[in-house]
Amino acid sequence: MISKNLEREISMRPSFEEYFMGLAKQSAIRSNCIRAQVGAVIVDVNNKIKSTGYNGAPSGVISCLEKGSCYRIQNKIPSGTQYETCQSLHAEMNAIIQAGEGICRDGSIYVYGHNQVCIMCKRFIVQAGIKNIYLQKNDSEPIFEYKADDFICEFNEIQKL
Repeated sequence: MISKNLEREISMRPSFEEYFMGLAKQSAIRSNCIRAQVGAVIVDVNNKIKSTGYNGAPSGVISCLEKGSCYRIQNKIPSGTQYETCQSLHAEMNAIIQAGEGICRDGSIYVYGHNQVCIMCKRFIVQAGIKNIYLQKNDSEPIFEYKADDFICEFNEIQKL
């Protein structure tokens, strides 16, 4: 027979999805981007953490946070456009770079701070062999799940145009 205290502890235990999204959220606070704070966690098929990442300037590059200004904000550049005007790496890219392709293959990525994946990060995710993508914009939004195969189909449809 399970005690009431143990039952309560078991019911309070987060699912893997909730746990990994919480870690992605924690990673986001390391961001040195003024515009958005995004974090990512890559796990393998056995739910073992392989890498984390957050958005920000590459190592050795002065960030917008350090400068105290953001070119994209100052020039009202919409999100998802004109990536060449931003010096930061996306959280998804940083996590994949940190892990390496071999570690990412068949794994999942959890991203906190976004409700969509940009075309560049979709390419990184597909090339790294990641299979499952989980996104949560903020704590009041649900977690959305995507498959890398969906991204591949999207790329193939673009090629038909």
